[in-house]
Amino acid sequence: MDARRLAGSRPALPAPLHKFQREGISFLLESEGALLADEMGLGKTVQTSVALDLLLARERAIERALIVAPASLVPNWMEELARWAPSLTVRRADGGATNRQALYMLPVPVLVCSYEQLRADALERIPSGTFDIVVLDEAQRIKNPDSTTALACRILSRKRSWALSATPFENSDRDVASILAFVAPKLDVESSRSHLAEALKAVMLRRRKAEVRHELPPVITQDLKLELSVPQHRAYIALWAEQEEAARNAAATGEAAVLLGLITRLKLVCNFDPETGGSSKLEALRDVIDSAGPDARVLVFSQFVRTLKRIAKGIGVDHDFLVGSMRSAARHGAIARFQTGRTPRVLLASLRAAGVGLNLGAASHVVLFDRWWNPAVESQAVYHAHRFDRAAPLHLVRFLVVDSVEERIAAILDEKEALRDRLLESADGSRRRPTARELARILGLPVTEPGLDS
Repeated sequence: MDARRLAGSRPALPAPLHKFQREGISFLLESEGALLADEMGLGKTVQTSVALDLLLARERAIERALIVAPASLVPNWMEELARWAPSLTVRRADGGATNRQALYMLPVPVLVCSYEQLRADALERIPSGTFDIVVLDEAQRIKNPDSTTALACRILSRKRSWALSATPFENSDRDVASILAFVAPKLDVESSRSHLAEALKAVMLRRRKAEVRHELPPVITQDLKLELSVPQHRAYIALWAEQEEAARNAAATGEAAVLLGLITRLKLVCNFDPETGGSSKLEALRDVIDSAGPDARVLVFSQFVRTLKRIAKGIGVDHDFLVGSMRSAARHGAIARFQTGRTPRVLLASLRAAGVGLNLGAASHVVLFDRWWNPAVESQAVYHAHRFDRAAPLHLVRFLVVDSVEERIAAILDEKEALRDRLLESADGSRRRPTARELARILGLPVTEPGLDS
């Protein structure tokens, strides 16, 4: 099947497909079992939508497809399928168990459900032979082979199995083996690491942004170095003086929790003075928003929800929140307003709660108000906006308070970034908390004590 010719003939595409995406579509079309592991932002959802459209609506090679996604991403799938596969009839598996069972029985070409719904329905409500193809989005959700979610996915009868994940290697070889058990159940993936690697080569396609950079608009990065306001500086010095002795004792004994707690408090002071609410970062953010122009859509990330709430009080433009405590409908509404609402507009997002698979490609600017421990998490935040279908460059601004813990955190992040560039993105350490040694270094304390190797 010539995916390039077919994809090129589809009418009214919302954006041209890149060469690497056409190759991804061909890969999916030619695969009964496939793991599409492109880095975030390269359009795995789009490639899958177009491939499904070719299989179902044009070639009629299959009749029914089930897409399983995290509940928060189900609305995103509905929107992307409507954009990229408009000839397909797509329904969402919503309502109670009885309603979902009826939807499984109806001849709906594409059904989208959540992992939670599938876990509840796979054994009793989905008859054998219902679906020709099952697609797992964020397939790392089945990394534990003993979980009921992984079992529910494996027992579904199907002719084709596609899995999508930018992070298939989260913790161990066992994670990958569990995904492979769904994608290619006939493969032997248990014997050795080398055998596992060979099995992956047979079913996985992975492209990184560095490999297709020439096909994407650039990210223009600016590291904005700031000084603390007078009240912030006073609060910072007072907090350090109060906690210095305890920090030195903790460094000597390797008590990471004590060191982490102090660093967190110092980082919060770098964001806002706890008494007056003064903030050199807030002033800088106002300048960024003003200079971005009347059509700006600015995506601001912080790891602290309390910081986001303080920012909201001081920016003076239309804004929404995207935080972990929000329900799915509220998240979807905030994203929709950011993408299409009047400008200038700001979306204040928690660095970890923003989740995966979100399309925030309307952003003109991304601001990292404070830095996270893991450069991969920061990269994922940027990838929410640096999507393949944007035409304009993305402006990334990273705030950094000089002569503070933030400066030393940035140095460690740069080292980790360099290391990550040399290694495959396995999760060996990708979710590791900072060590006591690293925390002591951030606080400017000696790091040679033997207790700091923990």
